[in-house]
Amino acid sequence: MPVRLNTAPNLRGFERRLPSPALAPYVQNIWWLSIDNWQQQTTQYLYADGGSGIIVNLAAPLRVNGVDVSQPALASGPVMHSTQLQFGRRVQLVGIRFQPGMGQPFFGVGLDELQFEDAVPGLSLALLAEQLSECADRNQQHRLIEQALLDRLQRSAFKPGPVHTLLSQISNAAGAVPLANLLAAVPLSQRQLERQFKWLVGVSPKQYSRIQRVGRARWQLKQSETVSLLDVAYSSGYFDQAHFIHDFKAVLGLTPGQYLNRIRLGR
Repeated sequence: MPVRLNTAPNLRGFERRLPSPALAPYVQNIWWLSIDNWQQQTTQYLYADGGSGIIVNLAAPLRVNGVDVSQPALASGPVMHSTQLQFGRRVQLVGIRFQPGMGQPFFGVGLDELQFEDAVPGLSLALLAEQLSECADRNQQHRLIEQALLDRLQRSAFKPGPVHTLLSQISNAAGAVPLANLLAAVPLSQRQLERQFKWLVGVSPKQYSRIQRVGRARWQLKQSETVSLLDVAYSSGYFDQAHFIHDFKAVLGLTPGQYLNRIRLGR
């Protein structure tokens, strides 16, 4: 399994649940964040992991990367940079996180076309938000989400193919295997592969490999605040520390040293 950049935030009121077996190949988790009467605005960072998702907001508007978002639901495609979410005093969010390369059958568009959108062909996000707001509890919301996703999946003609084989190989190696070695075994031309990979995953094979490699490095840094950055660089497939720092900052927006400081601050 790939290293996931988005570990559970250390926030009271946060919960995430695994999907049913029928949805497990497609969905990483379903999550909730519900807090009343926060004393101050809080910032949470979502790090790029190659996945896509849906965020339903049942309370005050969010700020996403410094911009106020009032829509009740947003679909988000893969990003190459950290996303900053800022919450007000009352927070009530419900989210779905799809596996990398597995969101397309639910959204109905290529993942390379999806940023932060409030309308997508595959799902009626406004209706989903309204239905979730009427649920009595999280169990009922969980059942509603699962049924909506299963209904959409049954109407889709989606089938995994060569792109998903390559995706799994990159993920399993955490981006540490030279990409050229993996591409050579894919029964598609380079142009076909690039086009299909971006459509299904939302980023290029090279970009996804970078996300996974940085994900592995970030996981190692979280295990020990005293680990050698050079050792982390080598174990993540980098040949020098400069290249490691460049990629790490490109994905997270922070150098490895700055990220360690954030860990120490509990963020």
